[in-house]
Amino acid sequence: MSRDHNLKNMKAHLKYDVSLEWLDSFGDIEKLKYLNRSISRKRDCEGFTTEIYKRFIEKFYNDKKFNVLYGEWKFTKNKWIKPSLDHIQSKCKGGTLLLDNLQFVSWLENRAKVDIPQVEWNEIKRNINYYF
Repeated sequence: MSRDHNLKNMKAHLKYDVSLEWLDSFGDIEKLKYLNRSISRKRDCEGFTTEIYKRFIEKFYNDKKFNVLYGEWKFTKNKWIKPSLDHIQSKCKGGTLLLDNLQFVSWLENRAKVDIPQVEWNEIKRNINYYF
């Protein structure tokens, strides 16, 4: 399939009103699709408007941490390091869907962190040897 066909197909499935030119400005279509899938569940994008969606894509498409995880996962296909969308402060503890409260971590880290506040989680990671 051609790049143009992939972009048109992707646009047809988006619930956001973005132009083909905007989508085409991203070089890696597979990475763009991955970011789209990461917010495909209603609970992950509740309240997203087209503008918030665009800021989400622009932020994480260029995010260093996401790109390192995504690159490693793409290279190894190791399910434990697959990028997973995380709420820095969990929704059950008052966290929001604002972009400043979202980050990508590995699948394993996201499952281990659960609802632990980020500050406490960072401390656990610093002292991980203590727990083993």
